[in-house]
Amino acid sequence: MTESSNPTRTASQIDIGNVNIGNFQVGSISGNKYNDFNANGRPDGSDVPIPNWQIYLDLNNNNRIDGGEPSTLTNAQGNYIFANLPPGTYQVREVQQPNFRQTTPNPAPITITSGTNASNINFGNNFNAGTIAGTKFNDINSNARLDPGEPPLANWQIYLDLNRNNRLDGGEPSTITNLQGNYAFVNIPANTYLVREVQQPGFRQTTPDPGPVNVTSNVTTTDINFGNVFFVGSISGLKYNDLNANSVRDATDPPLVNWQIYLDLNANNRLDPGEPNTITNPQGNYTFANVSPGRYLVREVQQPGWIQTTPNPGSIDITGNTNAVGVNFGNNFPTGSISGFKFNDLNANGVNEPTEPRVANWPIYLDTNNNNVRDPNEPSTLTNPQGNFSFINLPQGIYSVREVPQPGFRQTTPNPTPIAVGNGTNATNLSFGNVLVTGTISGVKFNDFNANGRLDPGEPPIANTQIYIDLNNNSRLDPGEASNFSDSQGNYSFRNVPVGSYIIREVPPPGFIQTTPPALVVVSADVRASSIDLLTGDPESRSVAGRKPSAKSLKGDPLTDASYGGEPVGNMGADTSLAIAGRDSYQISDLLLDRPAANVGNLPNFGQQNVIWEPSPQIAGFVKTNELINWDLETRSGR
Repeated sequence: MTESSNPTRTASQIDIGNVNIGNFQVGSISGNKYNDFNANGRPDGSDVPIPNWQIYLDLNNNNRIDGGEPSTLTNAQGNYIFANLPPGTYQVREVQQPNFRQTTPNPAPITITSGTNASNINFGNNFNAGTIAGTKFNDINSNARLDPGEPPLANWQIYLDLNRNNRLDGGEPSTITNLQGNYAFVNIPANTYLVREVQQPGFRQTTPDPGPVNVTSNVTTTDINFGNVFFVGSISGLKYNDLNANSVRDATDPPLVNWQIYLDLNANNRLDPGEPNTITNPQGNYTFANVSPGRYLVREVQQPGWIQTTPNPGSIDITGNTNAVGVNFGNNFPTGSISGFKFNDLNANGVNEPTEPRVANWPIYLDTNNNNVRDPNEPSTLTNPQGNFSFINLPQGIYSVREVPQPGFRQTTPNPTPIAVGNGTNATNLSFGNVLVTGTISGVKFNDFNANGRLDPGEPPIANTQIYIDLNNNSRLDPGEASNFSDSQGNYSFRNVPVGSYIIREVPPPGFIQTTPPALVVVSADVRASSIDLLTGDPESRSVAGRKPSAKSLKGDPLTDASYGGEPVGNMGADTSLAIAGRDSYQISDLLLDRPAANVGNLPNFGQQNVIWEPSPQIAGFVKTNELINWDLETRSGR
């Protein structure tokens, strides 16, 4: 048999081997969609299913549903299922809905093999919503707050003003207050809302419209309350501080709080038991609400120290639905002032004379506790460039005015007597006079022939020697340091020296050696150093071998003579010279048991003078500050 080009063979002629047939069992993915009320990410007994929520298989894993991707809706029990799924890996996702927040994480990829049924692939969501609640009440006293005993108002319409036009429009959520006056908007989407009430005839809203209410998830905002009062009539006004007493409320006049206003029913100008009264609020406002028709007199209860600047209001007629406004009261608290001036009493006579200048920047204070000391809480001021001072707006009272003493000055005028201030009283022209306490420093310049450091009889003066006050203690005369020249008798003086410590030096004349140390003079308040003659002596440049100069005290004077026991018994007379002709040497400090400064000089109207000598660097162990010491140089030879 001949083979053709396309032969046909029978099964009996061909061996086809093993023919296998494979099958797979389809799988499924199922789960539940629920409202996760407490947003804890797991289903609880109180959580309810959410029907009609779209669940899909995100085949391309882009977290959004695309055309051709399998999807389904949850049933009434919130369940969903994807059946007949071939083996593979799947991502299950939900389509988000407005105002809901997914509380469970997206499921992990799910692998389906033959016959696999993946269940409990659940999705929890929380409705992103909150609640607004409040109360509608009858604000009987019109104070804009819910007080105990004020009754609720039922059947009052409250609404959410979505377009903020202050009226209820179609489609805007609204509700009715219950018998307890309560209302609530529950499960409203998170947003910001204005809550308003629908006004009813005969009522006046006493509370301000609530501000915007921010609703967040699972948060209940309460106490969005509305107060209304049945509007019969009212009287209202303002109480203010009439600062300039012009009977007009100016922009700068502040309100007066807690001032009692009353309806004077019997017209006797006093508040009697049973008469309606109220207190002004922080803005100074008052209101009498629910006033029955009639004629009324409004009055205020006077307070101590205040004067009413506005006349009493006339009669006010209240008829149905009348609101009498602007019934105002102005009051002024009359204060007083104290003013005066500070002057430099050059002649210390306690009188301000035309040639005496004023003193600026001097502290003046009100001594409220009369202890003659300025305490931290006491009013004080500084005199201005013209020397004037003033205390204004002082409440009624009695005041003591004092000055703060300044170093180097003495008050020449007596302290003012206590001053009564109040009800417009102004005390003026109080004056404080002070004088700068000064002294005079004087001495003698002489030729100390015997170099004994004292002026002896027959030792001549040295004229035209320059004496100066060494302010910076540098032992030379600098520009600005006071100086003068000894006269023909060797005398020099510095007058009108302010209080302080001064070192007196000389410009040594050519060919002379100074035999006395420089002097340190302490001029204190109420001190006149002019009672002291300070001595400087210079021997000519010649040999003084065998002689050691010594400072001598006044022999026979109970202040200085060692023969007098105990403390000094008096003061040296004014202008007593500290040089004598005697030979005896004493240390005054040895005679003063407590080693104070020697008191020298006591002029009328002035205190005592304190004088010390400047220590010499060649002598050790001798003086303390403010001691007047004479020392014997012979006992300190070689120092």
